[in-house]
Amino acid sequence: MREHLLTPSLSATTRPVTLYSVQSSFLVAFLGGPVSILLYSSLNSWRLRRTGDIPVIVLGAGAVVSLVYALLFQPMLFAGLVELLGNDTFRALRTVLSLAICGVFYGLHQKQHRSAAFFHDKPPSPWIPAIICIVIGYVSFFRLFDVIKGIAS
Repeated sequence: MREHLLTPSLSATTRPVTLYSVQSSFLVAFLGGPVSILLYSSLNSWRLRRTGDIPVIVLGAGAVVSLVYALLFQPMLFAGLVELLGNDTFRALRTVLSLAICGVFYGLHQKQHRSAAFFHDKPPSPWIPAIICIVIGYVSFFRLFDVIKGIAS
């Protein structure tokens, strides 16, 4: 018999990585905007030590910059939405993009979230990182408008 097959592969000192909860990610996306959820989801990717999520983060950042550019210089793209939603168009687009980014990262981390739910792992407290990501993301999203306006003029 092969004894090495009966030897546990995980040591008792290795702790599994727990991610911030899906609910906290949703709230960060809803309240903070697209930059906030990119930052917050990057924290989850960093906790997992996954470099494979970097292209998704870059694509998300590109989508944010594209949305800001389109809102500033191509407002006719959203003429139907402006007619329908009025002054709330900007907020609606920002929220939809944020929730879409949240969904993409949930899809990337779904296996870890399911595993944590199955084993009843308690996620780490999300309050401090979530608030920091919301504040930084909210400020930087609106600062991005000024930067793009400055580059274009």
